[in-house]
Amino acid sequence: METTKLIHGSEKVVEALGGWPGFHDAEVLSFSASRALPINANSPVANLCVHVRQYAEVGVGTADYELAVTKSVLVNFSFGGLSDISISEFNHQNVIDSIQFTPTGDGEIIVLIEPIWGFGGKIRCSSASIESVQELPVVCA
Repeated sequence: METTKLIHGSEKVVEALGGWPGFHDAEVLSFSASRALPINANSPVANLCVHVRQYAEVGVGTADYELAVTKSVLVNFSFGGLSDISISEFNHQNVIDSIQFTPTGDGEIIVLIEPIWGFGGKIRCSSASIESVQELPVVCA
């Protein structure tokens, strides 16, 4: 199944970046989990904010080759109906290799966040959605 079909609101990311990213070298800025009050029937929810940069190759095949940032966005995920969660290594940078979404046979989704440096984990949930995508100014170093 195509990843974007598993995530409600995925079109916001596709519109902002021109396609669904692999999230390689993206940075996790924040992660939170919450549960409902006992009087509320809502199930636990987790939120994940990821900073994604899009690059263009400049000077391909020359000594002046470089990658230039063309877009910078914050992607805010929400995962509902948590049934299992395991996270590790939150630090000052939290660079990830990828975020993978895999449907299970019982209607849930397994979200695997592969770390490069810092944050990584696995979330098993009943729903995944994009709460917002915020475009940031491109800052050249």
